[in-house]
Amino acid sequence: MPFDPLTRRAFLRRTGGLVAGVSLTALVGCESFGVEPVTGGIDFLPFITPNETFFKQFGADGGVKDWPGIQQIPQSEWSLSIDGAVASPRTLRIADIFAEAEHEVTILSTLRCILDNNAGQGLVGTATWKGIPLRRFLDAAGVDLTRARRLRFYGADGFTNNLPIERVFGDAESDLVEPLLVYEMNGIAVPSSHGAPIRLLVPGYYGYKSVKWLTRVEVTENDDPFGTYQEVLGYTDDGRIDVSCKTTSILRGARIPAGPARIAGFALSGHGSIDQVRLTIDGGEMVQARILSLNELLASAPDIRGAFQLTQTDRFPYPYRGVWTLWEYQWDATPGQHLIRVQAHDAAGNEQPPSDDDPTDGQNPAFEFNVTVESSS
Repeated sequence: MPFDPLTRRAFLRRTGGLVAGVSLTALVGCESFGVEPVTGGIDFLPFITPNETFFKQFGADGGVKDWPGIQQIPQSEWSLSIDGAVASPRTLRIADIFAEAEHEVTILSTLRCILDNNAGQGLVGTATWKGIPLRRFLDAAGVDLTRARRLRFYGADGFTNNLPIERVFGDAESDLVEPLLVYEMNGIAVPSSHGAPIRLLVPGYYGYKSVKWLTRVEVTENDDPFGTYQEVLGYTDDGRIDVSCKTTSILRGARIPAGPARIAGFALSGHGSIDQVRLTIDGGEMVQARILSLNELLASAPDIRGAFQLTQTDRFPYPYRGVWTLWEYQWDATPGQHLIRVQAHDAAGNEQPPSDDDPTDGQNPAFEFNVTVESSS
């Protein structure tokens, strides 16, 4: 039985017109991963997010009528059709994916929900992912590159999205891993809630491009935007993660003692690697945060040594594009109330804007928060 996507108008009518902030987050199923918890904070953010605390995003919940819920698809019953502008349409089974194991890669990639913003939901996480490049299966089907404009992706739960054909067949993004069909997450089989047995992973793009429970790839001549988030919710079709950053310590509204304090967090961009994180306190001089070195990351997460980016150092310079970059700043906190502003910059020349009130573009304003420093006397 085909799924029946809600129209944008029907969706807004059903939800009372709530299209931003926490209300929309709840409606479309982004569950919180606490990189910015209400109390405590994370002084040293783990570089790799454990599967059990990795945020869960169910984009079809709220965007697809009668969403069937998390899909439980046995490997033996899974299939993926590749059709449209191809010479040889085909249907793949799980054995066809694993038959390409000699070409599998393990990569580092950060997923960020486009609904994530500076309110602190924490809809972002980093994992190691193992899979096969999507292009291998498209090549076998014989994509007609004279006609093809987009790849349309269909999930078993009714969720859809797309990519321009250049994201797979172009070579302009050599420092960004190509899209993969993945079956492992942090060294184990991808959990059902994250798209098992096979999901799409598009490094450097918001999570809604990485369709879960993938069952169909359509190669199309149609160059129009396509996808549940775009057509139902009005979100941007481009999908690349804009440069952004957050603090995980110190937190908004925190009360801390006077003296040495560590301000720390992460920055991320799908356009280029993070090359600067800058802070200003109470509108004063802009100062540079320190980006943690690769050796520091390896000391805290030795299992990442085999990731593709670390084995191809000429192609993938650190910090990695599409992977969060951890940073810190040592602050001599003086008594009083302070406003701290953090702004990230990437190697492609992008900088976080002072403000961004458009919830459909992947909000990425410079991060601001208040801190009260108490006298130690």
